[in-house]
Amino acid sequence: MTTIREARDTDVEQVRDLFARVYGVDYPFPGFYDTEWLKKSVYDDNTLFLIAEVENVIVATGSIMLTAGGLNDLIGEIGRLVAEPTKRARGAATDLVGQLVERTLDKVQFCMSEVRTRHTGSQRLGEQFGWIASGFEPMKYQLQERESMVFYAKLQGMALELRRNNPRVIPEVAVLAKTVLKNMELPVDVIVEDEDNGYPTEQEYKVDRLQEQGVSSLLRIERGRITNREIFGNLALSHGIFRIANSNSHYLVAREGEAVVGAVGFTHDPIDKKVRIFELIEFDDAVKGYLLASVDRLAREEFGVEYQEVDISAYSPKIQRTFERLGFVPVAYCPSMVFDNVERLDVIRMAKISCRYDLGRMRLLETGTRMKEIVEKGLEDRLLGIEVTAATRKTELFKGLPEGDLNHLARIAKITDYTAGTKLLRQGDEPDQLYILVEGEAEARAKGKLLGTLKAGSIFGEMSLVEKTRRSADVILTKPSKVIAIGLPQLERLMQAHPRLGHVVSHNLASSLSAKLRRLQADNS
Repeated sequence: MTTIREARDTDVEQVRDLFARVYGVDYPFPGFYDTEWLKKSVYDDNTLFLIAEVENVIVATGSIMLTAGGLNDLIGEIGRLVAEPTKRARGAATDLVGQLVERTLDKVQFCMSEVRTRHTGSQRLGEQFGWIASGFEPMKYQLQERESMVFYAKLQGMALELRRNNPRVIPEVAVLAKTVLKNMELPVDVIVEDEDNGYPTEQEYKVDRLQEQGVSSLLRIERGRITNREIFGNLALSHGIFRIANSNSHYLVAREGEAVVGAVGFTHDPIDKKVRIFELIEFDDAVKGYLLASVDRLAREEFGVEYQEVDISAYSPKIQRTFERLGFVPVAYCPSMVFDNVERLDVIRMAKISCRYDLGRMRLLETGTRMKEIVEKGLEDRLLGIEVTAATRKTELFKGLPEGDLNHLARIAKITDYTAGTKLLRQGDEPDQLYILVEGEAEARAKGKLLGTLKAGSIFGEMSLVEKTRRSADVILTKPSKVIAIGLPQLERLMQAHPRLGHVVSHNLASSLSAKLRRLQADNS
């Protein structure tokens, strides 16, 4: 007979041994095997920690964290579910999950779980209890290797009645949002907006960096936390279950003179190589983009993270576009996830992957496969153009563009290897493309006269963005070379569709042509 009960401190050694048998001794989160940490989680008032027992032997365990978001969000996240690989233990795990849900019905309005993609059993278990696949998180956790998750969610209690209608989303979010709303049998009421360019990232501020001891002083900054919330808190079990042992939270605080004008909070998990942005505090819109770009830069360049994520408002196309321009893609849509005043709001989870994309072995049910297809559609630009993005980032013409804009460039670019002696541009031809020399060397000649040598990183043919005159010189490759070609009509359409991208490119083009003119004048003087 199976007994389901709350865990006691006397159970921790059996629970530790169960984790070790199922996950192995090399599991990257040692807290699971730390009996003192497990005792603390047993006594944690915000976690319901259950075990399934057969003949006094623990065969399964699982938890639901009751404060995954803000204290009034009424979110519960089910996790740490592990069972012996036997039929009887799997049945016990089903009973255990049922108890987790039943015992928290009055405390949870949005129930969620991240389910491993290596095993269909846990996916079937979620769907058995009416959870809906609402996203796919590629390569999210660093286990034995990076592993993806299917995001499941279920609404209960007052979540349906209190949901605010008509979320406003950018086109990159629309398919995911509409699919999830339809699958949850909710009104497909999204409004798609494509006129917003996001918050500017160009204006610079003096930034202080605080960790741990600085957090309490920031609690006095209330206005930006209460009004117009666009980023939501630690909606992840991976943060919650380690909060006792790990307080690796950071704030970047922006100042103008001595005045604090905003701050952004994030956690850094060095084991998972992950950063999670959980709070944005601001007094004016101008600081938002700069702070978010600063976190992205810090995450990639100093921490070397492979995964970043954030939960943002489904009613603010501006914050959505800001993250999209930084290279984030939507990976989950969460209807009625958080509480705000007297309503519950939809939330979009966005993520950025900064490592080689390799999903490895997965076993997905049909609903998980559909979520994967939708999310990977949003990743297409990045997956197609990693090499193009790396090369364009180094050129003067595209200097200062955030990663999301560089990804758009990758879609209209083509990279090709050429042999020495190839003539890329012919004097007198109509202009149709500009070129970036990624590797190799070339010469520019006019009427047989050498005008100059082009090294790796050089861009040529860009004058045609200013005036559509015929080519003024030949460009001949003198070494085996790798070259990126970008069609001029496609680039012009992209600049029109994304005005902020167009502004940066136009400014860089003017600066580049001015510098070339000065060099020419110096050479002729």
